[in-house]
Amino acid sequence: MSFLKYIFLIYIICGSVYSQIKINVNQVIDFPFELTENGFHPTNLNVSATGFYFLDKENRQIAFLSSDEDIIYSGGYGTDYDAFIDPIEILSSKLNVWIVDRTENKVTEFDHKLNYLRTIEYDEIYPDFCGIDDWGNMLLQSELEQKIVKSNLPIENFTDFIDLSLWQEISNCILDMHVSSDGSVGLLTSCSEYVYIFNRLGNLDKRYPFKKSNGKWIIKLNNKWYIINENGQFWSIQNNESMNFSVEESILDITQLGNSLYLLFSDKIWMVDVSMD
Repeated sequence: MSFLKYIFLIYIICGSVYSQIKINVNQVIDFPFELTENGFHPTNLNVSATGFYFLDKENRQIAFLSSDEDIIYSGGYGTDYDAFIDPIEILSSKLNVWIVDRTENKVTEFDHKLNYLRTIEYDEIYPDFCGIDDWGNMLLQSELEQKIVKSNLPIENFTDFIDLSLWQEISNCILDMHVSSDGSVGLLTSCSEYVYIFNRLGNLDKRYPFKKSNGKWIIKLNNKWYIINENGQFWSIQNNESMNFSVEESILDITQLGNSLYLLFSDKIWMVDVSMD
């Protein structure tokens, strides 16, 4: 890592001590040239114990960057089993990887090295967001059907889990859904002044006031719920605190592994710890 990058990280860390939200950059992972040399541009990120998984929505392709910096590609245009039409997210759990295809209403499953395993089709709900918990339970959220459906491992049949039509104030305006490791679900919306938290049984647990309109992602870290936007602003909705976190460029995606938060940029990943003083 260059000397200037170290100085930049020290500046970020020191700048966080005046806020109750504390953010420390633990590692910067620069992309190897081979990852993007063929026009691959990551838009979504997932992290597992085996390495990093990327989705390039525009090119309909996925890539795996192992801890040894080996790179494997899959997907893309075509009619093969591993081809995608409208991929919205890449998920991983228990050494398996899934791509959720919105238009095709299907989930494509791979092993941890992106070898194709199978395709799971479901009802025409055209999901907008999805997530998976530590038990391997997958959730799909559909604005069209106003519901969240769920499938337990092995992922085969999806059943109704949360009826979103019961809350008219969030109808057709969900900005993000996060399925936490413990199975709880957070919903960030653009038209409600609240953030909605459901427990792992699908029951509404909490509603936290949140009036900011520029939040993009919701995530749970160390039992705290945060809202983050692409410019590096963080809000702790339970503590009613916010912080401006300096970033070099716009954040493309966020994900987590354990208690660590990963920020995706165009040519690198930051691994950071987020906590409350």
